[in-house]
Amino acid sequence: MDARLIIDRDRCAGTGVCLPIAASHLRLVDGLATVTVDGAPVDIGRARAAAACCPNEAIMVCEREPVGFGEDAPIVTLGPAGTDAEAEARKHATEVRLVDSFTAAMTAAATEGTRALVAAGYLALDAHGRTTDSWVDQHFTHTDGVLRLQRCWESPTKPMCLAVRRDLPRRAPMTVATHPATRVFATRYAPAARLVPVDAKPLAAAAAARGEVDACIASVDVVARYPQLEVRIQWQPTMVWLLYGKDDSHA
Repeated sequence: MDARLIIDRDRCAGTGVCLPIAASHLRLVDGLATVTVDGAPVDIGRARAAAACCPNEAIMVCEREPVGFGEDAPIVTLGPAGTDAEAEARKHATEVRLVDSFTAAMTAAATEGTRALVAAGYLALDAHGRTTDSWVDQHFTHTDGVLRLQRCWESPTKPMCLAVRRDLPRRAPMTVATHPATRVFATRYAPAARLVPVDAKPLAAAAAARGEVDACIASVDVVARYPQLEVRIQWQPTMVWLLYGKDDSHA
């Protein structure tokens, strides 16, 4: 079993006692312990030792069992490259195709015989914040004799973060790009900011890097592509995933 380390930057005092235990996975940045950008898995024993030595209990260990059910058909899911959906799909299938929405993934499964991987938290909003599509809409649309739900499971996402542009003063961000499914984190970590919706977390990071917003909710590995961005807070929640395929019972 391996694990990942999550640092609570509000608790970390920068003592550095954890660094010798997990030297290749942790470093001090601005006086605080920070997980290295590659996010490589840590041996579970080493991860627990690093967490146990922290005097402020600022290190959380996320244990991860290797999983994968060897799907034989291609999985179609949300792009662009770097989404949690892509990372989850690649655990379970050798062929993964990325499309621009979960709706397109469901349509592909219904018409092409592929599998569609959809997040249970899927939600699409218009410019006024009104819901235009959701997982339940897609479920009811496609499961009337066309598709059926084949699997449902919970899995940790990639490490997530609030990342802020480095060129801004050290203040709370005023605008945050976020996917509708992750807006709860934007309101938690930047409560005064105006939320700017995007269709996927990699697009949130790109918008912040281009200077269109002050900050973003994105995956840590995607943020690492942009030297313009600085990780302020990171965490790792779980997501519920749903795999759909053709309903052969009506054939």
